[in-house]
Amino acid sequence: MSFPRLSLRPGAWGGGLGLVVIAIGLIVIGIGWNGAAGAGGQINHVTDIRAQLPWLLSGGLLGLGLVVFGAALVIVHNARVDRARLEVKFDELVDAVSRGGAAAAAPSSAAGLYVAGGTSYHRSDCRLVGGREDVHYVTLAEAEAAELRPCRVCRPEAAETLTH
Repeated sequence: MSFPRLSLRPGAWGGGLGLVVIAIGLIVIGIGWNGAAGAGGQINHVTDIRAQLPWLLSGGLLGLGLVVFGAALVIVHNARVDRARLEVKFDELVDAVSRGGAAAAAPSSAAGLYVAGGTSYHRSDCRLVGGREDVHYVTLAEAEAAELRPCRVCRPEAAETLTH
């Protein structure tokens, strides 16, 4: 039987560690407050500020420091996670651009080729067929023979009249 190995990378559990440090800081602040308000803040059973100050300073400052340090751990962890997600998306974007995308490989409509759809034909730069890889190119005569209508978004008939 094999046991799962724990990841000992600090970046993997930084957010959880930050929350634990914040909780410890809040507990230390509570202990300092309790010591100042309770018997620790008394001298000869009389409440005295000279006996309360050490509790408040040590518990308050140490606790506040732990809370700030824990919050910094949480913030840094979230920034690392966000940066890692952005790097993955950026790598995907670089790969897509380096491949040229479907739009770069598509012939232009000025050459007389259009993208055939189910009931209409489109210019190759039409947003309705952009990014699709399963496109079929037809000439204007083939589109009319197949009784395809011009797209209402990209209006390939307007591009056809401008080229003639």
